[in-house]
Amino acid sequence: MTRGQRGRAIAREELALAAILAFVVGPFLFIAAPGSMGPSPRFQELSLAVGVLGLVVGFAWMIRIYRGDPEPDQRSWRYRAWD
Repeated sequence: MTRGQRGRAIAREELALAAILAFVVGPFLFIAAPGSMGPSPRFQELSLAVGVLGLVVGFAWMIRIYRGDPEPDQRSWRYRAWD
């Protein structure tokens, strides 16, 4: 197995772990948490929405990085000839 193939395999494992933690364990912990005596319910809803949005955006960003081309072709600045 080459270094690149090993990296892709590790990235797949990381994506699977992130998906399980974010979309299975996270909601379970939210449901299992006791009631809050903190600030207003509006603030709690807003903080929950920001947290969920952060998880979704972070997971989407990880997928974008994973699907990116590891070896860019001639479009990359490294391969351009300086005229």
